[in-house]
Amino acid sequence: MGLNISGIVIDKDYSENISELEAIIGEKLLFEKEVMFVDSCESFKEDGHCDIFYSEKGTFILLTMEKGGLEFYVKNQNIFSFVLSEMTMTFCINYVKNGKNIRTIIEAEDKIMENEGTPFDFEKNEDDKPELIYHLIEKTLGESFHEIALDAKCLRYTFKQEEFNAKTIKKAVENNKPWWKIW
Repeated sequence: MGLNISGIVIDKDYSENISELEAIIGEKLLFEKEVMFVDSCESFKEDGHCDIFYSEKGTFILLTMEKGGLEFYVKNQNIFSFVLSEMTMTFCINYVKNGKNIRTIIEAEDKIMENEGTPFDFEKNEDDKPELIYHLIEKTLGESFHEIALDAKCLRYTFKQEEFNAKTIKKAVENNKPWWKIW
């Protein structure tokens, strides 16, 4: 069946700054429980929650395929978002450096759907998309995906639904932001 995961990897440990992490992923987080890394790598994660693993140098957020396929922009950070579905042979790679997307690849069933940006040096020797994803996880997180202990601690968060009123929506419109990004 293969591995079917999706996530966001950031080259900064956000364990002490959840509110900043919420702003990056666009969701309010409500702590639910601790889980093991092996449980975080469940195939096709359900909507409404995410699991977060912190390394010494980075943050690894495992979430739905839909969310992991998006690009995330933050100045002064490297953010790698991805979809790795060996079951459907679908791979998506978005690498954003200092608020600028430098590489995007979308491949489905061995057909390249999108290929933007300058290829990484790693791609010159390896065209296998799962291997590129593992390489970029390690490069961004500072730790190899395959060397993370299966029983390593991850924190599971539920996406907290916010109540919005007309004043909040008006403020969002005035600031030219989508209303759901105003807290």
